[in-house]
Parts: sequence; structure tokens; C-alpha cells
Amino acid sequence: MSIKIAVSNLDKTFTLHTQGGTVINVFANLNLEVRSGECVALAGASGAGKSSLICSLYGNYKPQSGSIEILHDGVMIDMVTASPREILDIRRHTMGYVSQFLRVVPRVSALDVVAEPLLNLNGNVDEARAKAASLLERLNIPSALWNLPPATFSGGEQQRVNIARGFCVAYPILLLDEPTASLDADNRQVVVSLINEAKQAGAAVVGIFHDEEVRDLVSDRLFEMHSFKEAA
Repeated sequence: MSIKIAVSNLDKTFTLHTQGGTVINVFANLNLEVRSGECVALAGASGAGKSSLICSLYGNYKPQSGSIEILHDGVMIDMVTASPREILDIRRHTMGYVSQFLRVVPRVSALDVVAEPLLNLNGNVDEARAKAASLLERLNIPSALWNLPPATFSGGEQQRVNIARGFCVAYPILLLDEPTASLDADNRQVVVSLINEAKQAGAAVVGIFHDEEVRDLVSDRLFEMHSFKEAA
């Protein structure tokens, strides 16, 4: 199995400028490798830096030092030093991200919200909408809602739209931040199946799963993270 994510000596801090410049150490000297076809579940207490690591992998947070190499188009690209253009290209082709919250343009239909990543990739409207429809159906979103904006949906429905959007493209790398947090048992099982199918297709998955049953069903190993005390 090829290495798709290689994190080396990663340090991340936050500086609280409104609190006298207090520095919060999030993680230090962090090392992690994730290979194709495996799911690594981030584990640890609240505040241990799990979501911060996910955001760093996706390029939303910039670590202070270290590297995050992502296998993109056959080449390892360091997300810490990559240009904005490179990061956007990686997000478009290589790395999907399902966050805890759905952030979309108002008045865009659920069908088009889900279809957008695949449409941006291949430009085929019919194919993108067909894939979106199959995912919405699989995640038990009634077809009567597909042409409505998801801002009007319940929290659980919005999360299922979010998941469908994240799986619309067969990304080689998937980042999942509590994908089943708002879901009932039946829909949690659908998400478990989607994750395992992505692994079987060769995806490298990094996820946060507070639901231990889901975590046990999808993860191949745990990566323990530990919180740090504040540093002056």
C-alpha cells in the first residue's frame, strides 16, 4: 500500500492576541503516515488537537513547523509550503473533507450542492447530478427535498447532504470530522458502508469518530493525541 499522507515533526500553536499574546500549544513533533486503503481514527480527549490536525491536513491551518506531504498526481506535495493554487488543486482532485457543519451558498438546491465537486472536476452536469441523486437517495434524503436549499433542512438532513457532497468525488484521500454526529442508526450504517467502500477503492482516510461503534467498524488503527498545557 502506498503512503498517501506523511506528516513529519509537525508543530501547531495558537496565539491569543486578546489575552496578552498567550500561546496555546496544540501539538508538537507530531508524526503520522496514512496509506491507501486504510482509515486512521484520531483519538484523545477534547482539546487534544484532533480537529486542528484535520484542518492542518486540509490546509485551513498553517502549522509553525514540520511538513504535511500529500500524494497528489503522483508527487508528494507539502501542504505547509504549498501555494494557494496548489492547495486548491489538491482539494479539487485529491482530498475531500467532510466537516461537522454544512457551509453552502444560500438558495442553491441540495442536489446541486452535492453535485458541485464532481461538476467542477469533469464539467458533466448530467453525470454529476446523477451521482448526487444516488447519494442523496442512499442517505435517505426524500426526493421532494432535492430541489430545495439545504439551509431549510434539519441538522441531521444537512449533515447527510454534507456527507453526500464529500463522497460525490472518489477522492484518493478523505478527511472526516465527526461525520455521523447528527445521524440515526440507519444512516450511520450507510456512512460506515460509504467509508469502507472508499477504503476498498484505495482511499486513505483520516477521521474523528466520537461514536466508538462507528470508529470500530471503519478504522484500521487509532492515532492517540494528547493535549498540552498553555505555554507562556
